[in-house]
Amino acid sequence: MKKANYYFTLFLVLFTTIFSFMNMFQIVKVSTNVIQIVLSNLLPSLLPFMILISLCLSLGLFQLFSYFIQFLFSPLFHLTPHMSSLYFVSFFCGYPTNAKIIKESYELGYINIDQLQHLLSIASFSSLSFIFVSLSLPLDKALLIYLCHIIPSLIKAIIHKEDYQFLSFSETLYSLKNPHMTFVQALKQSIMSSLTAFIFILGYMLVFQFVGYSLHSIIQNEFILAVIQGFLEFSSGAIQLLKFNHFLVYPFVCFYLSFSGLSVLMQVDNILEGIPYSFQRYFKDRLVHGLASFLLCTLIMLLLF
Repeated sequence: MKKANYYFTLFLVLFTTIFSFMNMFQIVKVSTNVIQIVLSNLLPSLLPFMILISLCLSLGLFQLFSYFIQFLFSPLFHLTPHMSSLYFVSFFCGYPTNAKIIKESYELGYINIDQLQHLLSIASFSSLSFIFVSLSLPLDKALLIYLCHIIPSLIKAIIHKEDYQFLSFSETLYSLKNPHMTFVQALKQSIMSSLTAFIFILGYMLVFQFVGYSLHSIIQNEFILAVIQGFLEFSSGAIQLLKFNHFLVYPFVCFYLSFSGLSVLMQVDNILEGIPYSFQRYFKDRLVHGLASFLLCTLIMLLLF
């Protein structure tokens, strides 16, 4: 699967390069729009959160939160205290931030590779701000999409069975008194790793926006173009799709949020470089989550609307 990812990336680079030379003026316009989205929306909303969570992990502060959240999440979802805190935070931080903090927890020894793989399957959510603000939907429709997005993950998390032990308060204090690195080292590493993650985000957003734009010369149907764009890059595809009055619009948006799009999948794969996880399993988990959200939203709309 790693080789497939490599060849797929090579194809994207080659395609984007050729397309850019043939459509320079359009590429400049698309690039400007993407960079504006990153600078005005993603950078101020995600970067501080990335840095702070990474800093808390390195300094042992995350263990303090794990101590308190474990009494609810560990018995309910059969997760270790640290996995419980990662799962809780993932509801708010969005992807690919979730993959970044899961990777750092693995590198610091808080979780093993099997636990990392399980968290990748259940702790993958769109940010709340995108669903309730960026989509510009009435509250009832935004809430419907959000519930259809998270419910399949909650069900999978509840039926999961894994042994766990509660974290004692003395163990929590030990983590606080013996951090993995000094504050200066932790801050430097947090900033550098967060900026690197944003480079991946910007790069893949640009590439998949180019791919989506190139399809306009092949496909004339705007609805089909929006559907395809959502598979490539979930945010722009979801926003474009909401312009249409079609029964499947909301189910497709739910699918995009849960699947996360090829752009996010490639971002996560790059963030997890060097980690011996299974991308094939991760891809299947995202696909199943997407289909479950799609079907759940379709069923609710048939019953209530």
